[in-house]
Amino acid sequence: MGISSDPPDDVITNILSRLPVKSLMQFRFVVKSWRNLIRDPHFINMHISQASENKIGFLILKHQSDSGDEGYYSLHSDGTFAEHARLESPFGESERNFEILGSCNGLLLLSPEESTFDHGMSFWNPSIRKIKRIPNSYATSALSDSCSHVVLGFGVLPQINDYRVVRILYHEKFNPLSSPKVPPVVEIYLLRTDSWRRIEVVISDFIINTVSKAFVNRCIHWVATRTRENQHDDFIMSFDMVSEVFREIKLPNCSLDDGALTGSLAVFRESLCLFARGSEAGNEVWETWVLKEEYGSVGSWSKQFIIDNNQGFSWPLGFMKHGEVLLGTIEGELSLYDPKILQVKKLNSNVDPDMLDIFPFMESLVLLDDGNNLIG
Repeated sequence: MGISSDPPDDVITNILSRLPVKSLMQFRFVVKSWRNLIRDPHFINMHISQASENKIGFLILKHQSDSGDEGYYSLHSDGTFAEHARLESPFGESERNFEILGSCNGLLLLSPEESTFDHGMSFWNPSIRKIKRIPNSYATSALSDSCSHVVLGFGVLPQINDYRVVRILYHEKFNPLSSPKVPPVVEIYLLRTDSWRRIEVVISDFIINTVSKAFVNRCIHWVATRTRENQHDDFIMSFDMVSEVFREIKLPNCSLDDGALTGSLAVFRESLCLFARGSEAGNEVWETWVLKEEYGSVGSWSKQFIIDNNQGFSWPLGFMKHGEVLLGTIEGELSLYDPKILQVKKLNSNVDPDMLDIFPFMESLVLLDDGNNLIG
């Protein structure tokens, strides 16, 4: 009996799962069995896991064009911040401007810039040039003329391979001091069923963020505020994508300016992170807190480091893969703060300060068997 020279299937699968998306898209036409493998949801998740473990990622940065009449997004290396590519609008020449609303496993949630978050959204995977329009819901159609504030969250349930969007629509008559309140409408979109479903829940607090960039442990997080007479209490609102339950997370013991929270949420090493502007010895700083334990108690938070903000007004935008913090300024300058050596390094990049926004990104095969191919 001869000995086969072909490697075992599991070896081939392991090798392919470590290759770039561009190579995998080409290999689909080399061997039929590879084509079936590459489009398999389990392989797609395996490819995502390999990229995450190897920290192969990018950052998406929003810019204003030189002419000033339109914006665009660029893709940068998460290690060197070198520009990798420019993301052209998937909507074509008729809608060159677009807005990125979320990013998860290489899938972007976006809308044409002239539309609002309550309609016209799409999923887009630029790595494989696939786009899928998200249908409008009955709630957004009914509330389109009376909606004053829209909140979004985007995440994935890898166990069932389902990408979901939660949307909260505040009525223009919502008043946190009134009783009874006009509660916002909450609905969730499931990619697996390509449909929206309303969630019967009453929210009496106001979520400040319009878009969440903090999807951790199957939960989406936003900064929220509760108003009682003349008192405002800030906290973090979380939404569990599995149980579809909202929960409150108390803030850490920050040295807040004027007792009010000025800050943002991020993800740091797969944990929820809070950047909070405060003061230390009379100096303005950014405190960096990470939620280490179970949600709920103040003691679950751990202060990681502070960023001195005396050299100019700046604010943290997010983390690089090696733990540096990307900072933006009111002048549109970008810099990196390294907490290990306590140093700030300016980057050779300037953007419109009103458009300073970043999203994490990784190449993936998500949406390979769904959506429409882009032409050109």
